[in-house]
Amino acid sequence: MVETLQRRKQVLWSQIESEQGVFSDILSRLPVQSIRSFQTINRYWYGSVRNKLFAKQQLNRSRENPTFIVGQIRDSKMKLYSMKPGSFKLSNVNRINPSERSDQEQMYMISSFNGLICCINQRCDKDVENELCDLQIWICNPCTGETLLLPQGRPSYQFVPSVGVAYHSDISDYEVFRIFCAGKKRVFDRFVIQDGHMVRKYRFDLAYECEMYSSNTVSWKNIGPVPCLPMESYFSPLRSGHVFIGGKVYWLSSLVDGGKILSVDLRGRFEVIQLPPYPDGLKEEDSITEASYLINLRGALSMVILHPGYMDTWVRKEGDKTSSTWVLEYVDKTPIDDLELVLAMTSSENQIICMTDKRWYYFDVDTGTWSKKRVNSAAFESPAVFPFTESVLPCNGGLML
Repeated sequence: MVETLQRRKQVLWSQIESEQGVFSDILSRLPVQSIRSFQTINRYWYGSVRNKLFAKQQLNRSRENPTFIVGQIRDSKMKLYSMKPGSFKLSNVNRINPSERSDQEQMYMISSFNGLICCINQRCDKDVENELCDLQIWICNPCTGETLLLPQGRPSYQFVPSVGVAYHSDISDYEVFRIFCAGKKRVFDRFVIQDGHMVRKYRFDLAYECEMYSSNTVSWKNIGPVPCLPMESYFSPLRSGHVFIGGKVYWLSSLVDGGKILSVDLRGRFEVIQLPPYPDGLKEEDSITEASYLINLRGALSMVILHPGYMDTWVRKEGDKTSSTWVLEYVDKTPIDDLELVLAMTSSENQIICMTDKRWYYFDVDTGTWSKKRVNSAAFESPAVFPFTESVLPCNGGLML
């Protein structure tokens, strides 16, 4: 009787395996760790999960249950956790510590896309005459533990490069933008009178350019000079705090004199955008403040500006270059103490998460309500948080799928 039942189960499972659509649908509902273990059963199972169609099916299924991925830096290693929106409960995901990483240099998570994350760490090579600064740039899959070190770009002269990540609707494609200093350039400064003649005077400025890495070509391509630089900030390690929305990467560039945002699209075209307008005559704390953050709020470029006791949420309404405008969508009270230092901010659907050195906060933009939890500031000295979905995608962008 037992043998008959076992044989019947084997027959039923063989029938399921033969129905590729049903079989793939069942596997796509499983956690990535389970999928990885099952792919070693036999060649059929391996082939079923190592193809682009299954990767897309699994990713779409995972997007139905989005989470946040939280990174912390401890002992020069990055420990990663997942956290459901609205919850403060952390679940261990992985520890990222590639063997090729520069010794003693801390890793920073700067973006998350399609189940992959981008991490950077500083790398400086000193020679006799000057100091050339550079970064190691990593694409990592936290769920599979796979890491990929991108090729080194051009040397950067006395300037640590800034990085931004873009990705296509095709899950297998992504680009990494790297802003660096190519050296000094001779530029016109002014005219002066010398011996009764008008003479041009020149000066030497640093020349900042950008190159783009493509997962398709597996190489860097120079796309020319940049109109301005991402701003340097305590909250934005190595000038690489950015958001990707609607085919463009956005960096905060400046908060003074009206402020500006630097953007670049998938074709390598740059644009400079002014920050939301505040009327003249306001107190400094009621205008643009240092606690200003770019987020992706429901697919739109948005800017959260914290003031003492309240915050403004501006949303960019896109049109053509002359009709795009900022709209003040929300003005809400905040429970964040004026002395708290905001270390990270991001959003997923209707939830904005804000991490300070003392507490973590959620803000529901639909209900206007806050929730908060006190955290161990020593354990999360430099936190990073991004929306996240599990995936089986390889770090090379799917070229091996």
